[in-house]
Amino acid sequence: MAKRPVPARQEQRQQTRARLVDAALRVFAEQGYDHATVEEISIAAGYSKGAYYFHFDSKEDILLELLSTWIDDQTKRLLAFETARGPAAIALLETLESLLRYDDRDPCWRLILPEIWVQSHRNAKVRETLQSGYARWIDLLRDAFEKAAREGLVSLAIRADIAASLVLAAHDGLTLRSRLKTQAEGALPSSQVLGALVTLVAPSEQASKPRIPPALRRTARRKK
Repeated sequence: MAKRPVPARQEQRQQTRARLVDAALRVFAEQGYDHATVEEISIAAGYSKGAYYFHFDSKEDILLELLSTWIDDQTKRLLAFETARGPAAIALLETLESLLRYDDRDPCWRLILPEIWVQSHRNAKVRETLQSGYARWIDLLRDAFEKAAREGLVSLAIRADIAASLVLAAHDGLTLRSRLKTQAEGALPSSQVLGALVTLVAPSEQASKPRIPPALRRTARRKK
């Protein structure tokens, strides 16, 4: 059955809402959530405060919208493992690398995530939404590790759920590090961090010679 065309007014409302959310991402990233105002978000989007309040009841609402957008995006990246073709170990590595990498996304996300984490300590709705997202990711990552282990392509040195927690800790740490590093330090490729993490979680038989899996070596070469 063919999809019905979206009415012009409804499409316009969707575009307005999307522009407001995009403006909030940039304003929050630049000024921080606490200092940003609804008026600044409205101006950045090119609308009036009235247009803002037509779509959102408060500044908190648009923060929750951004949080849901980020959670949905990360979840889709993890779900890609379930439909990936080829060996589970390779699919797992590529999925993890996609989760950690922000090079192909709006740079504002790196700046706003710490703001979201701070608000999770002050705002129950943000905290509950974030907890739900992380709980889902732990389940997806655990299942991915277990599937790769069942196929005999990965030999886990720790429990799959702990391995999943380490991956998410690496993600959070890399995000914070990206804001704290000096210019002299340069960027730390997520592929290198993931390679070291996989070596610890699923060490090779030659423990004295840890190595980055071939899939990650190919990824690193493509980015040079």
